[in-house]
Amino acid sequence: MVLAFSKRHLGLALGVMAVVTATTMSKAAPAQTKPSIVVAFVRVTVIDGTGAPAKSGQTVVISGDRITAVGPSANVRIPPGARTINGAGKFLIPGLWDAHVHTRYEGIDHFRLLVANGLTSARNMSAPWEYLPEILAAREQIAKGDRVGPRLLTAGPVLDGPGARRSTNAVVNNADEARQAVRRVKREGADFVKVYDLLSRESFFAIAAEAKAQGLPFVGHLPYAVKAEEASDAGLRSIEHMDGILWASSNREDEIRSQAAPGSPTRQASAAFLHDSFSVAKLRALAERLKRNQTIVVPTLSNYWSRFEPRTEHSLLAAADRLRYVPAGYADFWKGLGAPLRGDEDTRLLFEQSLIAVRELHMAGVTILPGTDVGVPFQVPGFSLHDELSLLAKAGLSEMEVLEAATRNPARAFNLTDQGTIETGMRADLLLLDANPLENIDNTRKIRTVVAAGRVFERNELDAMLSDVQRAASQWTGNPTRGDR
Repeated sequence: MVLAFSKRHLGLALGVMAVVTATTMSKAAPAQTKPSIVVAFVRVTVIDGTGAPAKSGQTVVISGDRITAVGPSANVRIPPGARTINGAGKFLIPGLWDAHVHTRYEGIDHFRLLVANGLTSARNMSAPWEYLPEILAAREQIAKGDRVGPRLLTAGPVLDGPGARRSTNAVVNNADEARQAVRRVKREGADFVKVYDLLSRESFFAIAAEAKAQGLPFVGHLPYAVKAEEASDAGLRSIEHMDGILWASSNREDEIRSQAAPGSPTRQASAAFLHDSFSVAKLRALAERLKRNQTIVVPTLSNYWSRFEPRTEHSLLAAADRLRYVPAGYADFWKGLGAPLRGDEDTRLLFEQSLIAVRELHMAGVTILPGTDVGVPFQVPGFSLHDELSLLAKAGLSEMEVLEAATRNPARAFNLTDQGTIETGMRADLLLLDANPLENIDNTRKIRTVVAAGRVFERNELDAMLSDVQRAASQWTGNPTRGDR
C-alpha cells in the first residue's frame, strides 16, 4: 500500500529546510543568561493556547520569567526602558512540548536543538542510574540560566523484566524488586516511573501500587503480559507508542500477544494481520476506558513514519538538512540501516493504522500528546516535533487542537499549572512565528523568536546557536550511542 501525502503534509519534511538557515558565526554561541529586562511583543496576533480564537493587535509583556500583561496594544502600558519586539504580521503561541525524548545520545546537542526549534519543555523518557544525576544537574543549570535548554521532566531507568534487550534498563524479577526500584526512582530524584515490555503481571501491578504510594506517576509501554484496559485501570498515566493500542483493537488480541511475547518464533504481529482483525468497536470501547481513567496516549507517529520514509525512492528524511546537526557517525549509521524488522510495506501499513487509531482516540476525547522518540534513527531533536505536529493534523486534529496538544495539554497532564498558555502570571515560554499556524500547522517551523523561561532568542541568535551545534557535530569523534536508550 502506498501512502499518499498531500502537498501540505509533505511539508513536514520539506519544512526542515524552512526552519532555519544556519549562518557563519564565531565559535561561541550566545549564552542563555538570566532574564533581567522587561520585553514587550507589540502589535502581535496572539494564539494563547486556551482554544480561544486568535487575537490581533495585542501586546504581551514579560518580566523575568513571567508574563506580566496581555491585551490590546492600545490598552497595555509598556514599562519605561522595556525592550520592544515588533510583532506586526506575526503570531505568538506558547512554547512547544515534546512529550517523549531520549537525551542520552552522546555527541547530539539535544537541549539546544530543542530550544532552537521552539521547544521550551520536554519529557525525557529514560535516565539509567548512572545518567540520572547528569540530567538532574543539567536541569538545574538550565533553571539557573547557566545552560541553554528546555524545562525538563525525567524518568529514572526504564523498569523492565528478565531478558531486557538494553543493558541500561533496570531489570526487576518480582514484585519485591519492583517496589524497591520504584522507591529508588523516587529517592534519586526522578519525576516519574517508566515501565517496559517484559515486565511480568506481578511486577507491573506492584509498580503501579508502589508508584501510587510514593506519589509518582508511572508511564510507558504496555507490557506483553498486561492488556491496555488493565494498565489504564491500574493508573498508567500515559501509554507510549501505538503497538499496544492496535493489539487491543484486534479481535485476535490474545493470538497477537502470544506472537509478540518473548520466545515466540515470530516476535512480531504483522500489520496486515492487525489490519484484517481490526475492530472499531473494540477500539472505541478502549477509548472510553482511557478517557474515563484520564489515560494519555503519546502515539509517536513520526517515529513510525521515519521507519520507512528514509528507504523510499525519493526520501526527504535521508537527504534532510537536519542531519548536519548530528555527528556523521549517527547519520551514516541511520542511512546504512536495512529494512526494519517488519519490512518496509508492513511498517508503512502499521503507520497508516496508527493514524486511523489516533483519529478514533481523539474523537472519543482521549488526550493525545505529541512525542517523537528522539534518539531512534532520523529523529533529530526539535525538528522531528514539527513532523509530529503535521502528522497529528493528518490524523484528524484541527490546527488549533494540534497547538493545544503541544502547549496547554502537556502542562495540564503533568500538573505544571504555571505554563502552557499566554496569560498574565504564566511562565514566559513563547514562540513568535512568521506565519499563521492555524492556517497550516507546518507554519510552526517558521520561527522568528523563542522565549524560554523569559530568555529571548531572536532569529540571528537561533541561527548562531545552530551553527555552533553544527560545528560541534562535525568535530565530534566519539562512538554513537546505539539502541541503548
